[in-house]
Amino acid sequence: MIWLGKWSRNKTKPLQLEWVNQPVKILGIYFSYDENKNKHFDFDLKIQKLQTKLDLWKARNLTLFGKVLIIKLLGLTQIVYTASNVNVPNEIRYAIKNRLFGFLWNNKKDKIKRESIYQDYDKGRIRMTDVNIMIKALRLAWILRLFKPNSHNWKSIPDYFLKKTWRIKFSAQM
Repeated sequence: MIWLGKWSRNKTKPLQLEWVNQPVKILGIYFSYDENKNKHFDFDLKIQKLQTKLDLWKARNLTLFGKVLIIKLLGLTQIVYTASNVNVPNEIRYAIKNRLFGFLWNNKKDKIKRESIYQDYDKGRIRMTDVNIMIKALRLAWILRLFKPNSHNWKSIPDYFLKKTWRIKFSAQM
């Protein structure tokens, strides 16, 4: 168990439960009071794993299309789940982009503008995934889940705060 909110510095251990001060892994995401530890466990280790997988494929003589396929299948899948559930710091986004484009261009200078790499196949482009747009899309997907007319336990907390905010906003307008 971990103390939350105003009790985060509480040292008591009630109910004969194990109370921890170290990061706790819940459904693949680490939680702790230290943001640096969260970033380390949630992203830094996954970026290292991403780099290891890309290095294994670097020795093969792949085309650009093959490299983009490896990036999408083996690279980005390392971070999608975490990025869809927690905030991704800008330095992490930058590090991910550097690893992906380093793999794509064999750690040399980009040969094609990055903006054109993200375009469609029919224009002769390789359709690389834009990390920033991917992270925004993952965040926006939560809005759809939140407003679907079904009742899940996780929705009770956002529903409470949204209804409270809407009540305050509407009462101020009247």
